[in-house]
Formats: sequence, C-alpha cells, structure tokens
Amino acid sequence: MSIPLITVQDLVISQSNKLLINKVDFAIHRFDRIILVGENGSGKSTLLKTIKGTHENDKGNIWKSPNLKIEYLDQNPRIPTIHNLSEFISQDIEHPNISKIGEIIEELNIQNVDLSKTISGGELRKIFIAKALLQEPDIILLDEPTNHIDLPTIGWLEQKLINIRTTMIVISHDQEFLKKIGTKTFWLNHGKLRKRDGQYEGFFEWSEELIEIEKNQAHKLKQKIKIETKWSIEGISARRKRNMGRVRELDKLNEDYSNLKIDSKNSIDISLNKTSETGSNVIEALNLSFKFNKNGDKKDVNKEIIKDFNYKIKRLDRIGVIGANGSGKTTLIKLFQGIYQPTSGTIKIGERLNIKYFDQNKETLDLDSTPWKTLTPSGDHVEFQGHKLHVLSYLKKFLFDEKKSMQSNSTLSGGEKVRLLLSKLFLNEHNFLILDEPTNDLDFETLNLLKDNIKNYDGTVLIVSHDRYFLDATINKLIVFENDNKILNHSGNFSEYYVKYGFSKLKFLKLKDQNKVLKKSNQINQNKSKIKLSFKEDFDLKSLPKKIENLELKLAKSEHILNNNNLYDEDRNKFNLIINEISLLKEQLSKAENDWLDLQLLQDEINNFK
Repeated sequence: MSIPLITVQDLVISQSNKLLINKVDFAIHRFDRIILVGENGSGKSTLLKTIKGTHENDKGNIWKSPNLKIEYLDQNPRIPTIHNLSEFISQDIEHPNISKIGEIIEELNIQNVDLSKTISGGELRKIFIAKALLQEPDIILLDEPTNHIDLPTIGWLEQKLINIRTTMIVISHDQEFLKKIGTKTFWLNHGKLRKRDGQYEGFFEWSEELIEIEKNQAHKLKQKIKIETKWSIEGISARRKRNMGRVRELDKLNEDYSNLKIDSKNSIDISLNKTSETGSNVIEALNLSFKFNKNGDKKDVNKEIIKDFNYKIKRLDRIGVIGANGSGKTTLIKLFQGIYQPTSGTIKIGERLNIKYFDQNKETLDLDSTPWKTLTPSGDHVEFQGHKLHVLSYLKKFLFDEKKSMQSNSTLSGGEKVRLLLSKLFLNEHNFLILDEPTNDLDFETLNLLKDNIKNYDGTVLIVSHDRYFLDATINKLIVFENDNKILNHSGNFSEYYVKYGFSKLKFLKLKDQNKVLKKSNQINQNKSKIKLSFKEDFDLKSLPKKIENLELKLAKSEHILNNNNLYDEDRNKFNLIINEISLLKEQLSKAENDWLDLQLLQDEINNFK
C-alpha cells in the first residue's frame, strides 16, 4: 500500500452541541475516489471542510502530506464578485494556461455567462466546477457537484473525474453518478465512519447487512449488561467492594452499548393527498410556441424557446422532462400552469384539474418564517387527509423536532428546506403533481420515500430531473428537449432512451459543431438529387457505435489496472505503458464520437429534406 496523502486518527467533531463524528480513523491514498454517504445532518459537509482546513475539529489528529494541494467545491457556492469569468476561475492559479481555461469554459458551455448579471444555479455550479478542476489539486473535495447541472454536463463530469486521475472525495445523492465514479465508500452513520473497498454498486445491501450484524451484537451486549447489573444490585456488598474491576467493566459495557446500538430513527411517514379524479385529458398543447418578449429580463429575448409543440397529457401519465440547462424545460411547465402565456398556439386544460408545483429554486419558502409558520401562519393545527393534526406531529413526520420547527427557515440545510417544501406540498390536495428538480439536496432516505410515494400516487405526475435513477423509478414517458429547439416524445424511461441516443441529442452544439452542420447542409443543398449518405458514410454510421463501445471497454480495463495504488512502485514500465495506452484510447474514442456525431447530424439533415 502506498503512503497515504492524509491520515486521520481519533477525529471528534461537534456542532451546535451535537456530536457529529466520534473517534473516527481513516486514510486517503493517491488516486482514491471515495464516495461519502450519510443522511442529511450526519456531518458529511463538515467532514470535508475539516479535511480542507476551514473547520476545526474538537479532538484527534489530521496528518497531511507536505505541500498537499486540496480544492473544495462547496455545496452552496457564493456569487462571484469578480465579473470577468476567465479572471475569476483562474484567480488562484500562479501561471494560468489560457488555452486550458478557454477549453473548459467551452466544454461547460459557459462562455456567454455574464457575471455582472443574475446567473442560474446551474451556471454558478459549472463556474465553480471549472474553477476547482483548473486548480489541478492533489485532492478534490466535491460536495453535491451534480446539483442544478443538466444530464450532458453530468456525463461530461463523470468522464472528467475518471480521466484526471486525481484523488477525490464525493458527496452526492445521484446514485448513477456514484456507481461510475467510486472506488471506495465511506458511510457516516451515527458518528461512526464505516469503510468499504470497491465500487459503490451494492452499497445498500452491504449497509443493511452491517446494520443487522450490529443489531445482533447490541442485543447480546444488552443481555450481558442485564446480568452484570443484576449482580451489581443483588451481590453481597463486601464482594462488590472487593471486585470493583467488575463494576468498572459494567460501566464500560454500558458505554460500548451506547456507541454500538443502532438508533431506531423514525422514517418519514407521508403519503400524497389526492383530490377527485380529473377527466381523461389533463392538458393538451396545440401548436404551442413561446419566446420572451423584448421587455423581458431574459438574455435571449428573441430566441424562440418552444416552437409548434403538440402534446397530450392523459390522466395517470408518468412523464419525465429532460434536456440541457436553458433548453426550455422549466418554461414548458410554467406554460402548463398558466404562469407564462404562449406566444402562439393554445393550451387546453382538462376538467377538475388541481395542480401542485414543487419549485426547484425554493422561491416559495419565506426565509424569515419558521417551519411551524410555513405550514400554519396562525394556529397550531394542520388539516391532512380529512384529519386535524398538531403542526409538530405533522412536522415530526418529516424529521423536524420541536426546536427545529421553531427556528428560522434561513438556518435550515438544503435538505431540510426541501423536506419542508415537501411537507407543505403534501399538505395540499392535488391530482396533478409537477416536480421541478425535486431530488436536489435530498438524502437517500427522503429520496427513496419520495420515489415510493410517487410510484403509489394515483394522480398524474410530471417530473423535471437530471437524476437518472429517480427518473427510471418514477416515469414511463419522456419529453426530451434536444439540440436546435427540437422536442422529442419518447415512450419509455430514461435508461431506454439513453441506450438509443446517449447524451448526444441533449447537448448544446458548440460553434464549431454548428459550422460542421452548416457545411454539411450546404453540401446537401447543392446536390438535392442525391440526398443520401454515401456507402462509406452509411457503413460508418452503423459501425461506429460498436467501435465506441469497444474503445470504452478497453479504456475501462486500462483504468481498472491503473487503480492499483502499488502499480507505480511495483512495475514502473507497466505504469507508463498503461498511461500511454489510456491517452491513445481517449484520442481514438474522442475521434470516433465526433465522427459519429457528424454523421448523425448529417443523417438528421437528410431526413428533414425528405
């Protein structure tokens, strides 16, 4: 095993008089890609900040390799005060590489971001991802990096993190992301840190098995404590005095039991509150088009966001909406609700429709209020499913204790804010549920519960999300915002769509790609009598996906070999050979993907002429 970059011993961290981390030991080695999981409030972000050095631990030792460079991506990054994008993301780099800066700005599609104006959560996250990666740190700490970014960017980030060969710790609720990234898992649970080598796949089975083992151990220890306690009470006083060691052992047993036992924390007990049935047709869009008017405050006021869109939502439909950030997903659901009015076309609303909307930006949450006042501005009871409940009893279902229920909303964590909004949403009656990025900031417990409730909900559901696992578990239809303002209606879940198209149709085309398309289109226009692919082009279009798949497999095998932390010390020649092989495979893979994209775009243009 190589020498660790960081070694932690007997780490103790408290926050607001709450013990978060209790006597934890671990080591971080070069090239580790560690997944850090745990419920909201367990101390994950605090642990990353302690490793970074921006939060002090109460006890314990943290040894860091000399001159170790650590970069931290905050879950809630601050708005930049420097208005020049290139200057901001390179401000801490001693010798900035202008080419690399321009490349990552283009890859993240943030070249048109104006830091002097209001920017979206997705744009802000991309800027700080670029800033963190450009530092080229020894260790990068990523706190919810996929929040607010779109599917193409998540796919790009997955490949980037795998390819850069940097040690990292990642906190994320995106299980598909974690499965692709992780080589180790750290589970922070009730102050303990449990460690598991290998990929993240199978974590839940492992954690459940571990809990059962510890429950059995706690039960046996409890029985022993009962026997020893009985002896200490009923034993002859003189004998007890002679055997004070046994009494001290009883105290130690009680301490061990307290540390070992699994707290039976109440899970969230909620269900969706549905009203009467809608008609068969819920919403129908006819030749729907929309663009922001010239008096609006949007950047691309002349850009047509949606054009000639036709769609029918029927009762009990489960629909997902995916696409790149800024492609029009949120605009569409605001059109469905009447928040925006279409530029042209019509929207027909079905009978007895009662829509409830979950807002990704948490705009409906008054930060000066409290959870109690959020649910009932006056009084102390709420109405839920025909019954009166005390507001504290209802909030307890969402894991808010009495103290937290009366604190300011501004003090809540991201996950707690989401739970509060969900509690408010579920209190209302509805038969059409629209959720805009509901999974941001949720821990696994709340996420799985939300997933199960949506599956069992007997109303209509429309979900905008980048969480692939969540989409597969909740929807069976997709509205896909593709390149060039095209909207595809896909029957099936996300995985079925991804098998067919990957992320290629979801990406914003860069200027050089647009020029390629324009060049191909001009070639077609010059010879309309022969609008078809050549034999070679047709062969390449069909064969390239298999070639890409084979290259990806070879690349994965080579990277797996490189995951051996001892390879450099044991066989330096093999290490260098693998490094060169990976570099060559990446070049071949990039070329094959670009060739396939060119041919697919050309085929699409040809089909449009037919």
